[in-house]
Amino acid sequence: MFKPLRKLTRPGIRVQLTLWYSLVSAVLIVIFGIAFYTSSAQLLAKSFDTTLQLRAQQVAEGVTVKNGKMIVDDVVNELPELDSSAALIDATDDDNLTPDPDSKDSTSNLNVFYPDRSIMVRIFDTHGGMIYSTATFNKIVVPSASIQQPLAGHPWPGTVMNSSMQPIRLYSTMLTDKHHVVGVVQIGQSLAKLNANLQNILIGLLIVTPFALLLSAFGSYWLAGRAFRPIHRLALTAREIGAKDLSQRVPVPQPEDEVRELSVIFNQMIGRLEHAFAQQRRFVADASHELRTPVAVIRSMTELAVSQPSDAEDTLLVLHEVNSESERLGRLISDLLALARADEGQVKLDFEPVRLDLLTADVVSSLEVLAGERKVVLRTADLNPATVLGDAARLIQIIMSLVDNALTYTNAGGTVTLSVKATASDAYLIVRDTGIGMAKSDIAHIFERFYRADPARSKAVGGSGLGLSIADWLVHAHDGAISVESELNKGSTFTVMLPLLSQTPLLPSPQLK
Repeated sequence: MFKPLRKLTRPGIRVQLTLWYSLVSAVLIVIFGIAFYTSSAQLLAKSFDTTLQLRAQQVAEGVTVKNGKMIVDDVVNELPELDSSAALIDATDDDNLTPDPDSKDSTSNLNVFYPDRSIMVRIFDTHGGMIYSTATFNKIVVPSASIQQPLAGHPWPGTVMNSSMQPIRLYSTMLTDKHHVVGVVQIGQSLAKLNANLQNILIGLLIVTPFALLLSAFGSYWLAGRAFRPIHRLALTAREIGAKDLSQRVPVPQPEDEVRELSVIFNQMIGRLEHAFAQQRRFVADASHELRTPVAVIRSMTELAVSQPSDAEDTLLVLHEVNSESERLGRLISDLLALARADEGQVKLDFEPVRLDLLTADVVSSLEVLAGERKVVLRTADLNPATVLGDAARLIQIIMSLVDNALTYTNAGGTVTLSVKATASDAYLIVRDTGIGMAKSDIAHIFERFYRADPARSKAVGGSGLGLSIADWLVHAHDGAISVESELNKGSTFTVMLPLLSQTPLLPSPQLK
């Protein structure tokens, strides 16, 4: 019962993109609407004031002064917006200031007058006395500044309210004759039409906005589905790829976009997984083979000893062989456990300053007896002082693995030489032997687990194929690198590079006794 609620609280990426796109579109539309409405209001208001100024100029051009008396021409003909029935009233005539209610013409004039569409005109002399006025101007109370400022030479624009509480825009300017102020002309017009236009703009925006948002949501949902279509195909292909068949690859689209990059990265990941699975299967098979051999040897020897009882000497010989195979089996299990822990990152190293040259000398000293048994000369050359940051026990394990490998594959009478050199930033451990060597095609695989470059490299010589793998892992765990150079029947040279801790003081190199 909670699945629908969970889907609502955790929508898919396509729905999330649609919601985000719709939200961004809504914000942009609101910002655009506010900006459009504000700019339209300012533009209309500016155009309105400009129109009033032009009309005031037209009225001023129709006013003349003769013998000190102001004469006003026919304003109706000068101003098309002035209603023809709203005749200009002579304010100097008391009868004209108050229309006769019994007059049919006067009543008709007042009934057909539309103040929201008509221009209102009023003219004053220099003393503030009204000379002419349209009838509707009598219903408006204007501030005295609208007359005083123009008389002082400054136009006055402003907004006042009529008796019906409707806003009226006024513009007052001076009347001049020969550069002298002779009066004031006031032009007014109702803002009802302007406000109606702005209201229509606002209603239009409110009607268009929901449809725009709805169209934006549908469009974004469709675009998101189209954009995720290649990813959907990629997911379908990836779902068909199983652990048993990692040879398949997802299709890579032609356009150089993020989906192509994702497809390439996904194919690279599948390739790495395929290699890892193949390596794991090979490792399990090799480990099973290596573990089965000593177990089979121990089992066959014990069965023979049980089925054919012999004297104490033969029994001791069998026990000796069983012990030898058990030790080999134990070393193999230890190596496998070490590699398994290394793969899981469970092995912790205790890093401290270590003299690599002194460790090398100690390892050579301890393995001299083993080298003597195999009739191989083990010696050192150029043991330069070098201090590295590492785990001493693990560094000894690296050196012993390389030396044991060199002794194992060096014939009697051969030589194994160890050197330690240092540069400004790195220390180098070099293990060189005159053994059987290996082909160049085998060098790239020499550090793989259970890999043997030659059939001669088998359990017959005591190797398990894990020593070099462990050495390679330990070297990389010390932020170092290991490389090998080899040639068939001429020997091999293993070089371990480790970061030098600091400038090591020049001390005498240790000499073997």
